[in-house]
Amino acid sequence: MLLEITSSLLMGSLALFAHTKKGGGVNMSDGSKIQKIFGNTGLNVKEGDRTLTAQLIKNRKKSWGRELVFRIPLGRSFEDYQSKINAIQDGLNRKRKTLRLNLGAIKSGDIKNFLKKDKETSKEIEMSFDGMLKIKIYNKPMPIKNPYFEIELHKNGWKVPIGSTRTETLFHDFDKIYNMLVGGAVGGGKSSFLDMMISHLLITQPENVRLTLIDLKGGVEFNRFKDCKQVVGYAEEAIEAREALQKVVEEMKKTLALLKEKNARNVIEAGINERHFIIIDEIGELASSKEVDKDTKKIKEECEYLLSNIARLGRAQGIRCIVATQHPTADVVPIQVKRNCDSRLCYRVDGTSASMVVLDSPGAESLPVIRGRAIYKSGADKTILQTHWISEAEMEEVIRINIKASQEVVEDESKATGDFDLFEDTPLS
Repeated sequence: MLLEITSSLLMGSLALFAHTKKGGGVNMSDGSKIQKIFGNTGLNVKEGDRTLTAQLIKNRKKSWGRELVFRIPLGRSFEDYQSKINAIQDGLNRKRKTLRLNLGAIKSGDIKNFLKKDKETSKEIEMSFDGMLKIKIYNKPMPIKNPYFEIELHKNGWKVPIGSTRTETLFHDFDKIYNMLVGGAVGGGKSSFLDMMISHLLITQPENVRLTLIDLKGGVEFNRFKDCKQVVGYAEEAIEAREALQKVVEEMKKTLALLKEKNARNVIEAGINERHFIIIDEIGELASSKEVDKDTKKIKEECEYLLSNIARLGRAQGIRCIVATQHPTADVVPIQVKRNCDSRLCYRVDGTSASMVVLDSPGAESLPVIRGRAIYKSGADKTILQTHWISEAEMEEVIRINIKASQEVVEDESKATGDFDLFEDTPLS
């Protein structure tokens, strides 16, 4: 009797399993499910009486999940599939009550537990194209927060942590790729990244870094850093930005003369340890094309000219430019600045055109609405990652130990005005 019941239940379960698979439930393979989503979202191509879909060429199991490789039909582009990334990801994560056979319970006669509910998953996907459409399906979502002080810091050289993937932490070496463009909509994490970068430079290179901070959002971001001894230029208005950039150009001329004297092509060959970082939060406020006031427009045009020349010529003199904007449009970022930014970091943006401005490709518009989630582009390589985060308290402590002491300020002012101590020991005393 027990055998008959078990057999009946087993056959019923197998029928349920087959019906579920046929109906497109989670028992379908990820490849089959994705192909079904392609069809449901209009990605298939009609060719006469035939319907062409992306062909699954490879299905590789990985330690982190699975990688699928498709050959896409003629008439479709990578951008077509990239635009459907949310529909694909949501389809893979669709909640549905499903059962699977517990063979161990069947063998032991445990009829009550011979069917098990599948565990719910939270898969994330990444897409790329190299002639074939590659879809990586990750079994676990990327961490939402990456605390800065949990990573292993590189205190030698000019490597700045960008963020972490599921498997590694990525660093950007500013002695190899000199300038960076950062973009992203409000609340994405762009300003927090800039704060983390400045703090990292103060922690790892306190004696060698020089900073020019241009905060064109009224000083709400960089005001906290302006009294640090490493800050040699600070601006909150366009006219102040022009003065700060002019000082950088003068510094470049002096460094160039020193390089010629040392017969070196750049500061690395010359053994010069100092690096000067120009960090601008909201480059859009320097855009002359949007300025209506004639005098201010002229100032902004000068700023654009100076910044373009610095980005183009300053790398040999140890100048590094990081420009950021929350309004990535073609008329906001000077073309020479963009061309000389071989690294890009883009948080979620409002549309494909904004992603194209920062990354020269779509994708950032499809990022999940998670603060700190971004696409890092270095050369031709693009990586989705979670950027690092430093708390307000930790940042304030970094600033505290780098603020110029009151006595040092007094001494500097005395030297500048020619004052001296009559009782100071001299060689003739």
